Amino acid sequence: MILQTLRIENIKPSSWRCNYVQKPEMAVLAQSIRDHGWIYPIVVAQSSMEIIDGFHRWVCAQNDKEIFNRDMGEIPVLLADVHMIDAMIMHIQLNRSKGSITAKGLSNLIRTITYSKKYDQKTIQSKINMSNQEFELLLDGTLLKDRKLSEHTYSRAWVPIEAPAGTVIRQTDIERPPNPDR
Repeated sequence: MILQTLRIENIKPSSWRCNYVQKPEMAVLAQSIRDHGWIYPIVVAQSSMEIIDGFHRWVCAQNDKEIFNRDMGEIPVLLADVHMIDAMIMHIQLNRSKGSITAKGLSNLIRTITYSKKYDQKTIQSKINMSNQEFELLLDGTLLKDRKLSEHTYSRAWVPIEAPAGTVIRQTDIERPPNPDR
């Protein structure tokens, strides 16, 4: 692979991209590029100049005026000399290996960042593009704070740890299958 800087317009999205990032996460990605620069170069198939990995970073570089102007329309690219089928496999590998953020883990990080007092709540929310309600819920740590657990009944199959003791449904409320043999 060859690392170099290319003009945004000289590379293009692939027609076979299978990942998607929602708008709130795109805003976080753009903020990350503004704050930290290009931590990860965009991976491009050398033969076609199609993006293998980094489509959303490329979109940010095109659409975010601050990023575009700062970098003068140029972005770091890793040119991969691969067959298109191998490029597709690489795309799947790179995107599947990134994993997912869990609510509990995110809640722990939000609390650690907030309690460090390096940034105030508004700054943290701005950096990670998070609404007040979402931030407060994650900061609280219960993740079920908005639910009035004492007003609900739960079957024995699912009782949240925050539920008051003895919160179960009555035996007569259990749904029965229409066929007694099941």
